[in-house]
Amino acid sequence: MSYRDEFTKPILPGKAATDYERYLRTDELLALQKSPEELLHQDEMTFMVVHQSSELLMKGAAFELGRALEALDHADYGNSTRLIRRALELLDPPIGLLHILETITPYDYHLIRAGLGHGSGLDSPGFLSLLHIGPRLGKAFHEQLSRAGLTVGELYRRHQEFFGLHDVAERLLDFDERMQIFRFHHLKLAERIIGGHVVGTMGTPVEVLQKRMESWLFKDLWDVRNQITAAANQQTAGKR
Repeated sequence: MSYRDEFTKPILPGKAATDYERYLRTDELLALQKSPEELLHQDEMTFMVVHQSSELLMKGAAFELGRALEALDHADYGNSTRLIRRALELLDPPIGLLHILETITPYDYHLIRAGLGHGSGLDSPGFLSLLHIGPRLGKAFHEQLSRAGLTVGELYRRHQEFFGLHDVAERLLDFDERMQIFRFHHLKLAERIIGGHVVGTMGTPVEVLQKRMESWLFKDLWDVRNQITAAANQQTAGKR
């Protein structure tokens, strides 16, 4: 056996030709899409790959947010913000992938839609896992605020003194913003492909997507901006 053969021969368990394929289980991963013969329309391959990729990325984001939550529980603000940033990087590609779906024409989409049953993006395990971890992060953040004897307003006023916790607040706001951006682009995708005043695959009107954009994970972090601006305006008015 040559030196090269020694370091290219698979040593991990499995039947694939290389350790790369065995580690990532690419045989199974790449078999999760329909075969060309099974496709209802050739664009269905893109439709499936986009959604499956998004689910993987959101699973990774939710995992990192879980780690960030654990760090936050231990007042490890540096690692908490680091992991939230990583989760946000994992959330950016799914937003971009929505634009790939916009290249499917409405007529062709309805051929694909026939195979979806009652399937809907509202059932996305990845997105739902992100929605579920949001309140847990909010609770952990407020527990840290309470331990520091602070309100949200005081944290922002004394942000230099409590930089670490303030940084967590800003990264939570980033997360909330990403979720809203995803919802916005998902809404526009639905309006572009099936229309804005129709019923989706689950029997849910598309208008529901618009209403869900009014839901915030950390509303108090948005409201504090109003309070800061109102106080500043009052102070300015008092000097006139």
